[in-house]
Parts: sequence; C-alpha cells; structure tokens
Amino acid sequence: MHREEGITDVPPAGIEAAFALAVYYQDMVTERRKRPTDDLTSAVMAAEVDGQRLTDDEVMAFLILMVVAGNETTTKLLGNCWYWGWRHPDERAKPLTDPTRIPDWVEETLRYDTSSHMLARITLSDVEVHDQIIPAGSRVLLLAGSANRDHRVFSEPDRYDLERDNTQTASFGMGRHFCLGAALARLEGRIAVEELTRRYPGLTLAGAPVRRPLLVLRGFESVPVRVR
Repeated sequence: MHREEGITDVPPAGIEAAFALAVYYQDMVTERRKRPTDDLTSAVMAAEVDGQRLTDDEVMAFLILMVVAGNETTTKLLGNCWYWGWRHPDERAKPLTDPTRIPDWVEETLRYDTSSHMLARITLSDVEVHDQIIPAGSRVLLLAGSANRDHRVFSEPDRYDLERDNTQTASFGMGRHFCLGAALARLEGRIAVEELTRRYPGLTLAGAPVRRPLLVLRGFESVPVRVR
C-alpha cells in the first residue's frame, strides 16, 4: 500500500511484497487442503453455499482483501482517533471521563478523518448526480472523505464534534455497497480505545506524528506518545 511522492504506479517494493504475499497464501491454502486446522483460512475453505465452495484463487483473493481492508484501515483509524482526540482536548475529555462515549469518539473520527477516503469505480450506465450526467464507461473517483465534510449533510463539517449525528457518514459506503467489515472495524476500534484509555489514562502526544505515504488510505506511520 506504500506509495512514493510523485510516483503514481505501484513501487517495485510493493510489487515484490504482493508477489511474496501471494506465494505465502498459495502455500498455506495448499497445506490447509491437506490438513485443515482451526483457523480462518480453513473455515473459509470449508464454507459452502448451495453446495458450492470457494476455489483456491477465490480463497487467496479473500485473504488478501482481509490483509488490506481488515488491517490497514483499522490501524489507521486508531492513529487518527488518538491524534484528533488530542488535538481537541475538550472533545477528548468526554470519553475519558465517560467511557460510554468512546463509540462517539470512534464515529466522529470515522467522519472527520476516515482512513479509507477514496474509491475508484467505472459507471456501467449514465448516472445523474446533482444535475450533471456522468456517461457510461466513465472512470469515477468517489471521495468519501469529501462526502463526510458535506455541509448539506453535516452542520459545521470542519469541526470535530462528538455530539453530532453521524448516521450519514460515508466511511463504510452506502446501501448495497456498505462495507462487510463495518461492524468488526467499529468493534475493534472501540475495544482498542477502551483498553488504551483504561490502562494508560495519562497517555499524551509526545511529538509530531509522521504520516505514511499512501494512495487510497490515510493515516500515520507513527504517533509518538508519552505514558505516565
């Protein structure tokens, strides 16, 4: 997922990593076919719908999806959550004094600085958006990060506010395209923040965070903290 400044294509290191991951998964899938274990890979391979099971290629595609969609996005969410909470001490104080407000902390961060902020799509038919026609076959870049700051949906959208209604947040998509892992991501985010605030109530920022060069994701390489 790493991208270098000014380079629009996948860097050599990224291609090498993708191939290495594919080889790793191929070996694992082959091994699980012979000797299933009590793990996610074996469960996916054993899953059956109307008498049909996933092929090895489909299992590998699912596992690669899990690495990116189920890993990079959630870890970036946690860094964003911590950073913006400490940039807005009045809002941060709410969940620190009342842990039941931690889900609000996670949800507002998902809106304010979502870790997955854009998607590329191709229209299959003419689409009308705000009185403009997008012709069939067009390449479209959908900016969830921009939609989450739409003043027609959110009042004072550039304000970090744990009191707002975030039911229209676009971070997980909409309708039939809603993220399959949304519930898990929210659960992971809530538990991680709960544990951090419970174990280290004196945790504070201890320097400038370093952003990671990414294309479709947004987050930090590191967020330095001080524990007392």
